[in-house]
Amino acid sequence: MEKQSSTVAVSAAKGIDAVKLEKELAAMWAEMSEGGDGGTLSGVTRSCALNLIVYSERHEERSEVDTLLEEVVERHPCRSLVLYADRAAAEAKLEAYVSTRCQIANRGAKKICGEQVTIEAAGPIVNTLSTAVSPLLVPDVPVFLWWKDIPHYEDQLFNRLAELTDRVVIDSASFDNPHDDLIRLARILESNADQRLRLSDLNWGRLTTWRSLVAGFWDVADYRASLDKIERVIIEYDRPDKSPEELAPKALLAVGWLGSQLGWEIEPQGSSLKNREAQFAFRAGGRSIVAELVGTEDMKGRDGFIISITIKCENGNEFFVRLRPIGAKLETGARTGGKHTIGRVLNFEARSEGQRLSSELDILTRDRVFEAAARLAARMLETAKG
Repeated sequence: MEKQSSTVAVSAAKGIDAVKLEKELAAMWAEMSEGGDGGTLSGVTRSCALNLIVYSERHEERSEVDTLLEEVVERHPCRSLVLYADRAAAEAKLEAYVSTRCQIANRGAKKICGEQVTIEAAGPIVNTLSTAVSPLLVPDVPVFLWWKDIPHYEDQLFNRLAELTDRVVIDSASFDNPHDDLIRLARILESNADQRLRLSDLNWGRLTTWRSLVAGFWDVADYRASLDKIERVIIEYDRPDKSPEELAPKALLAVGWLGSQLGWEIEPQGSSLKNREAQFAFRAGGRSIVAELVGTEDMKGRDGFIISITIKCENGNEFFVRLRPIGAKLETGARTGGKHTIGRVLNFEARSEGQRLSSELDILTRDRVFEAAARLAARMLETAKG
């Protein structure tokens, strides 16, 4: 990936001058060109399939964001608007940079290039950044917001940026306080139930293979009757590094998915949280179901991962999906009629954050299955907390 950048003088008192930034970008494109017009430069194709707004409050994430955008632009040439915010600063600060990102082209082929505007802001001016972003958006292409945090309560900047976007992407794996943050996430979803906000979670994407394998059990005709006889679900998970005494969001979303799709209702009694272990009581069709979440000892490189999902049924049947301790493989199996059979062994693909974000940029519709899972996970936590 080739990158060219330039600093643009701005004033915290006067705010962002969108015209000045656009002129600087135009000058950079002209410098890259040996001739041509209409957006197609000699050896270079200027491309913008979408707008991507990135918001981050952590200084240490800058190199991570840079790497992520390199992966995204490989697949989605775009205009990236990267906002680095320091809300706690007492003194106002505003700086802006423009840059281009180009895929390294094969000999004789044109380079495909996108562009980036980076804005660093500190102090009260952070809350006004949406006014700087709006005039910089390329019209007639989708707008995505990658919010690298859980929005604060009554966060006006998040609300204003969300109004500009077609889809908001977060990552619950990065939550500092998974319990409170998941409840906050559910409230955002509920408050926007009838509005245009479309929200997705990279951590939900990490559950795709697990959900597919669990659902695959019920594709087998002989197993289908067990679906209405589930009495216990046990999920083992690696404790989150940031908050080892709280439940991993991925494990909570897995239970939320099962319960919301199978019509389980959380019971006010019988649910409890004890450090890294929890028990949740449900009812469905007159039956009682218990979900247990158990944190394992810390496993290097598997922060917040699910280690196994085991489903036990009233008729003695048992189904499991588990991550093998050595190697990146998932294994499924079933025990029915006293016989144990291994179903499938699959490679567990470890995709980067940039690859997962790129996949989300292909989707514009709401994910109602995810929303239902997140809402039930939040109700589970609220019930257990009493």
